[in-house]
Amino acid sequence: MNTAPIDTNRRHFLYGPFGAGKTTAAIEHLRRLLRTERVRGDDILVLLPQRSLATPYHEALRGGQSMRSASMPPGPMVRVTTFASLAQQSVELYWPLLAPTVGFADPGREPTFLTLETSQYHMAPLVDAAIDDGAFDGVRVERARVVSQVLDNLNKAALHGLGIDEAYERLELAAPLGEQRAARLNALRAARRISHQFRQRCLQETLLDFSLQILIFNEHVLTNPWSRTHLFRTHRHLIYDNAEEDTRSAHQLVAAWLPHLDSALIIADSDAGYRTFLGADPQGVNELRDLCDVQTVMDGSHIMTPSIAHVARRVDGVFDARRRTLSQPLVELEENLPALVVPDQHFRFYPQMLEWAAAQIHSLVNDQGVAPGEIAVLAPFVSDALRFSLQTALDRYGIALATHRPSRALQDEPAARTLLTLARLAHPFWGMPPAATDVTLALTVAISDLDPVRSNLLSTKVYPPRRRDNELGEFGALAEEIRQRVTYASGEHYTRLRDWLYAYRSETTLTPLDQFFARLFGEVLSQPGFGFHDDRDAARVASQLVESARKFRWTLEGSQSGGVDAVRFGREYVLLAESGAIGALFLPGWQTPAEAVFLAPAYTFLLRNRAVDVQFWLDIGATSWWERLYQPLTHPYVLSMRWQPGAPWTDRDEFTTRQDTLRRLLLGLIRRTRRQIFLGASDYSESGFEQSGPLLTIVNRLLSI
Repeated sequence: MNTAPIDTNRRHFLYGPFGAGKTTAAIEHLRRLLRTERVRGDDILVLLPQRSLATPYHEALRGGQSMRSASMPPGPMVRVTTFASLAQQSVELYWPLLAPTVGFADPGREPTFLTLETSQYHMAPLVDAAIDDGAFDGVRVERARVVSQVLDNLNKAALHGLGIDEAYERLELAAPLGEQRAARLNALRAARRISHQFRQRCLQETLLDFSLQILIFNEHVLTNPWSRTHLFRTHRHLIYDNAEEDTRSAHQLVAAWLPHLDSALIIADSDAGYRTFLGADPQGVNELRDLCDVQTVMDGSHIMTPSIAHVARRVDGVFDARRRTLSQPLVELEENLPALVVPDQHFRFYPQMLEWAAAQIHSLVNDQGVAPGEIAVLAPFVSDALRFSLQTALDRYGIALATHRPSRALQDEPAARTLLTLARLAHPFWGMPPAATDVTLALTVAISDLDPVRSNLLSTKVYPPRRRDNELGEFGALAEEIRQRVTYASGEHYTRLRDWLYAYRSETTLTPLDQFFARLFGEVLSQPGFGFHDDRDAARVASQLVESARKFRWTLEGSQSGGVDAVRFGREYVLLAESGAIGALFLPGWQTPAEAVFLAPAYTFLLRNRAVDVQFWLDIGATSWWERLYQPLTHPYVLSMRWQPGAPWTDRDEFTTRQDTLRRLLLGLIRRTRRQIFLGASDYSESGFEQSGPLLTIVNRLLSI
C-alpha cells in the first residue's frame, strides 16, 4: 500500500503486517531527510533490535558493496545500530563520569567488556563448583546450558528492570508442582547464588558482561543529567524499525528520547514478536504508539499472491473464531499453482519425506526456474542428521545447501570440531592430545575425497587409539595394502596437511590461535582437494571461529585482572569451545545465500526478515512446532514485566502461550512466502516415534475444508 510522504517534523507510528512496505517507506523517509531536508547523516539514528535487520538500510546508504550510494549526499554517515550497541558505546564513552557511582572495587580501572563467549568463560568455574556440590542433580540440563541459562536470567533481569533476587523469586514461584518441584527449587537457588557471585566478580575485576552494561546504561547513563543530556543531543531524527522485536529497556529509551527529537518514525509488525525468548516486549509498542503524533496502518502485502494471502486469513481463523474464514474455499493462482502442496504419497518414515523434499526442490529449480536462493527448507529444529541427509539428497541433483543454526554450540559444527582437533595436534605443549575418534572426524572433514571408512582406517594407523601424544604418522610409512585402500590421492592430501602442521610446530614465534585458524583455513583446508573448498557452511563456520577466538583473546589481553600468555590463551579457548559454549551473533551467518537452498529452524528464518518464493515445512507432525524449549532455570514470560509478580505459571498459561506463539509463527512464515508452501510429514519422527502434533491438525483442517 502506498502512503503519503512522512512528515519530517513529526512523530509517526507505522504499523502493519510483514510485506506491507513499511521498511521501504522508512528508507524513502531517510532519503528525504538526507537529500531534501539536508539533514546531516550523523543527526539521524536508525535503531534496530538485531544487527542482521540492518541490511536494507546499509544497502540504501552504501549502494551494495560501495562505501556510499551515489544517490546519497556527501557528509557524515547515518548511524545504524542496536540498543545493545548503543548502550555499550555510551557506557564506554561516559565511563569516567559513571564509574565511581556503580560500585566497582577500583573505579579507576579501565573496563573490560565481555563477549558472550568470555562471559561463559568467567561463569563456568562458578557453575562447575555448584555442579560438584550436587546443586543441579535434580534437573536434566547439560553444564553448558546451565551457564547459558544463568547468563540469560541476568540479561533478562537487566532488560526488564528486575533485580537478581526479584527475578529468581519469580522463577521459583513459577516452578511446577509435583515431585520435581524440590529439585527445581534447589537448582534455581543455586543459580541465584551463581548470579550474585558472577556479578560480584564483575564488580571486583571491572568486567562488564551484557547485563551489567544494560544496568549501568539504564540506571546511570540515563539518570545522570550530564550524560543523559549529551546522549539525547547526539541525534535529532530517529527511525526505529521492528520495534516489536526489541526489549522493554529499548522502548523506555525511545520513549524518553522522543520529546527531544525533531522527528521520529517508529515501525512495528503486526502479529510478530518472535524474539520474546530473547527478552523482546511486543506489547511495549502500544505505549510508543500513544506517544506519537500520527498513527498509520499499512495493510495488504507486496509479497504474497492472493492464494497465499487467503491461506494466511484461514490460518488466522483457526485460532480466532471471530475472524473465521474457513468456509471459503482455497483460492488458486492464475497459473493453477496451489498455495499449499502436499505429497502424492503417504510417508511412513522420516527419510522418505526428505527424499520427496529433495525431488521437489530439483523440480522447482530445473523445471520451473526457481532460484535455489528463493527456496527455504524449515523445521522446528535442524539436527545434524537432517542436514546431512538433505545435503546428500540435493548433492545428487547438483543443488547447493546452506544452513544457519545460531543457537548451536561452536563445537557441534563438524567444521569447527575439525579446526579444534587440528589445533590440539598443532600445539603438543598444551598437553591436550585429541581423542582418536576426533582425529578420524577431522580427517573425514578436512580431506574431501576421504570417506568415513577409509578415514577410520587411516587414523587408526597414523594415530593409534592408545597413543598418548600428539604425533601423526607418515602416510609413506604405512603398509602398501593400507595405502592402496586409503588411495594415494587421499594420502597425498593427508601428507600435505601433516607437513603443514609440523612446519607450524617448528616456527619459533607462537601464532595466536585465531591467526592459526585463519592460516590453516587459507593455506590448506580451503584449497582444492580439501573439505572446506567450495563449502559455504564450512567457510562460514571457520570465519565464525576465527572471529570468536580473536575477540576472546582481545578480551583476556585487555583484562586488568591478569592477562594470559599465548600458550594458555589458546588452550583456554579450545577448552571453552569444546565445553559446549554458544557463540555470539555472527552477522555473515544471517546473510541470504544467493546460490543455495536455505535450511534453518523456523524461528531463525523469521528473524532474518526475508521473503522467499517457496517454503518447505518439514516434519509438520512434530510437537516441537508448538512446544517451548526445555529450560528449567529460566522462563522468558515469567521474567517479563508483563507478568504479574507473584503469579504462578499454570498449565493454562502454557497452553494459551503455545497457541498464540504457533499462530504468530504460522502467519510470519506465510507472509514471507511469494508462491507456494510444501508440507512434509511422516508417521515416525527422526528418532522413530509416532507423531501427530498440533500443526498437523491445523494443516488437515485447512486442506479438508
